[in-house]
Amino acid sequence: MLTRKRLLFVDDEPGIRATLPVILRRYGFTVAVAATVPQALEEIHKSEFDLLLCDLNIERAGDGYDIIRAMREVNPQCVAIVLTGYPNLESAVEGIHVGIDDYISKPANADTLVAVLAEKLAAPPPKARILSVSYDKAVQQAWRMLLESQGYEVVAPVGLAEGLERCKDGPFDIFILGRSVPEADKPKLVKAFRRVSAAPIISVPASSDEHVADGADFHIQPDPEQLLRLIADLVRRKSVGIATNG
Repeated sequence: MLTRKRLLFVDDEPGIRATLPVILRRYGFTVAVAATVPQALEEIHKSEFDLLLCDLNIERAGDGYDIIRAMREVNPQCVAIVLTGYPNLESAVEGIHVGIDDYISKPANADTLVAVLAEKLAAPPPKARILSVSYDKAVQQAWRMLLESQGYEVVAPVGLAEGLERCKDGPFDIFILGRSVPEADKPKLVKAFRRVSAAPIISVPASSDEHVADGADFHIQPDPEQLLRLIADLVRRKSVGIATNG
């Protein structure tokens, strides 16, 4: 399973850069190495990777997350694992927000490290890829974490400009317009999404009085359980459709 898997390793310590990639290549990985944030960003935009193994603190504290954000923009499916000698609650919360897959504490035993990489590569793929637009950052973060805990991959822009831009980052299986999105902006987002995708659109009204002429396929009250059931049903319908057509 590890043979020919493409891995980007980012670390500012010359010693670990000289030794760990050699070990990883013996396990079958194809390894690219970067020592700085600019070098890592260049590799991310130059090649496609299956895994990112990145030091937390490279040129400054926490800048490993900048690399992970860049990878998530270019290649959302890449497994992202952070190496750190100083794990703490604050960095763990930040890691959740940028979507890391795991932490590994330094110094890392090579066999343990490879076992974690193999486990993450073997994880089941996301049930569906969801675009969820909100204008409330705190609510958006909580909703994103809930969806990801259910096995979905989530792209979660905040605000109109970012929402319109991320509509282009398909393919998506479902598009959700949060209740904080103004009624006047929902048709704009629906129109932008429909230019690139025919996937179902779910709109969550801010109130029962809100008009529903926004072009969405489904309108549902802001009840997380109902919304999760609808998402699961739409994913199931798509899976059945693919199996039938296949």
